[in-house]
Amino acid sequence: MDQRFFKKAHKIKGYTLIELLVALGILGALLALALPGFQDVIESSNTNRQAKNFWVSLNLARSEAIKRGINVSICASNNATDCNVNTWSAGWIVFVDNNGDADGAVGSIDAGDIVIRVFQTAGAGSTHTFTVNLFSYDNLGFGAIGGVQTFLICPATNNAANARSIEIGASGRGRRIDTGLVCP
Repeated sequence: MDQRFFKKAHKIKGYTLIELLVALGILGALLALALPGFQDVIESSNTNRQAKNFWVSLNLARSEAIKRGINVSICASNNATDCNVNTWSAGWIVFVDNNGDADGAVGSIDAGDIVIRVFQTAGAGSTHTFTVNLFSYDNLGFGAIGGVQTFLICPATNNAANARSIEIGASGRGRRIDTGLVCP
């Protein structure tokens, strides 16, 4: 074999243990500084996703009410089959209230109703509150419940900067609010 190969191979050096420990120390310090900010970004992303899911369910319920010509409702559900009062944090159901008897109480969905879609927020860890137990759209796409209704999503840390809200006017259209919110 060529002598030049062995001379080059002998000159190649690696990193010393001290150099590796210094690099790991610097990396650890950078991670310690960045981690709290990264957790804040994850929390904000999580509440944004949940707000978008609720926005999608509102648009779905509104379009189905217009298309079918009958009231379509949204209620809180912790079991994905029936309405349950004040369990918005577990999820919600969009359904057609064929017989008009839904009030958002436990068991509001009966044999005459049609479940359109179930939204679950499993593992979200945030708190969802809504000013009503049941929100409905009429056949013209207007909110069947008068006044302004507010859906609030607060993260598990109650950091109001990462909270999101959707305010639904009497016209049935919602608007998203990202600032000036207060978590309980």
